[in-house]
This record gives sequence, C-alpha cells and structure tokens, in this order.
Amino acid sequence: MNDPKQMNKNSNNKSDQKSKEIKKLEKEVALGLWIQVVGQLIELKGLTGIFQLEEDTNRVGEQQILTGVWIRTIGQLLEALSVSRQINETDLIKILQEQKIAITGDLLVSIGSAYEVVGGINVLEEESVMPPIIVP
Repeated sequence: MNDPKQMNKNSNNKSDQKSKEIKKLEKEVALGLWIQVVGQLIELKGLTGIFQLEEDTNRVGEQQILTGVWIRTIGQLLEALSVSRQINETDLIKILQEQKIAITGDLLVSIGSAYEVVGGINVLEEESVMPPIIVP
C-alpha cells in the first residue's frame, strides 16, 4: 500500500517546486515592469526635447500629451517599485500595502494614457483645421 510519509514528502516536493517557479515568474514580471519604466523614461526624454524645441505658441494638445506621459511614467515607476518589493516580502501587511501602491501605479498609468489620448485628439483637431477658402 501507499506509505503516508512518502505521499507527504512527495506533496512537499511539489509544493516547493511550485513555490520556486512562482518566485521565478514574479521576478520575470518585475523585470518586465522595469523594462517598461526604462521605455517610459526614454519616451519622456524624447517628447520633452521635442516640446522644448517647437516654437508653436498654441501647444495645448502637445502639453496634454507630455503631461499624460509624465503621469504614466510616475505610475509605471510606482508599480515596478512595488512589485519588486513584494517578491521576497513575507509580512502579509507589507505585501498588501505594496499591492495597494501597485494598484495606484496602474491607476496613474490609466489616467496618464487617457490624458494623452485627449491631447492627441486636440493635436489632431488643431492640425486638421482647414484654412478658409477665399473666393475672388
């Protein structure tokens, strides 16, 4: 028959393997978030440089886009920091606090994206305005 001690040992081994695999995947998620942060910072630097070089005085849409990217970058950074802190944390209260910070980061990313969309629509409308046709 089946030895209960052997069955318990096999169960513990499977549980340990699963825990190790989860930790590995959590680290991959954190790495992915940090790669996104780097991408956000590169985008932010480029857009800020373009904004500073443009001489157009009516730049409401561009300003909204830049503001949206700033908000997204802050949110992405918060999420990456929070997820990284959760990986080796064992205190449940601290884990829950970090999860709340990660959710706040996600919210900021969403708000920044929405603000960026509004700015993009404004830029499109500004650039799509047809000059009046003068009839001689």
